[in-house]
Amino acid sequence: MKRVTSLVLSLLLAGCVQQPAMQASTGHPNLIIVRDFSFTAGEVTLDPSFGFSLNRGQAGTPPRERAASVGRAAAFTTADTITQQLANLGYDVAASDASGPDPGGRALIVTGRFLSIDEGHRRRVGAENASVSVDVEIDVQVAGGSPVRITSLQFDSRRVPRSATLSGSDARGANVNAAAVRVGSAIARQVAETAQLNHWPGGTR
Repeated sequence: MKRVTSLVLSLLLAGCVQQPAMQASTGHPNLIIVRDFSFTAGEVTLDPSFGFSLNRGQAGTPPRERAASVGRAAAFTTADTITQQLANLGYDVAASDASGPDPGGRALIVTGRFLSIDEGHRRRVGAENASVSVDVEIDVQVAGGSPVRITSLQFDSRRVPRSATLSGSDARGANVNAAAVRVGSAIARQVAETAQLNHWPGGTR
């Protein structure tokens, strides 16, 4: 896991609080927005033991279609895990590709891109070794302004220690879904720590 944090993080977020427009907030003045994680089919490594057709004489699902399906599932699971765990901590959080800060409000925006998605070998019970790795970025945005990068991170499910997650799950590689949950939980913890450091409302549960 690699972490690069701006030295001006605290000053930047403190400055956001000082914006006069904050008085016009419509109900979500301190929102955390989780975007869909992006991927390409070329970043997905499929399990070679699956994908055939059960009907003799018919071709199985084309690899590109399988890769797209696996990627979409990993992207959804990662973003959903982040969103749910931050909500459980008491933060005002939304999963959205389009929304931004409310008028007069501010938002932490979490975006990510998969570096790799590996199905592993699901028939090897106990040694499936599925994994995902992602680049994650956290921006801060005040309504009416442009997002400003405050943190860049990299997570790999094979290297995320159990102490870095919020879920308590230690399923490292049973399948891609488990790997995505593990990474999503670690990302949620990092976002929560960033929010706490800068006195973001929430996180009381």
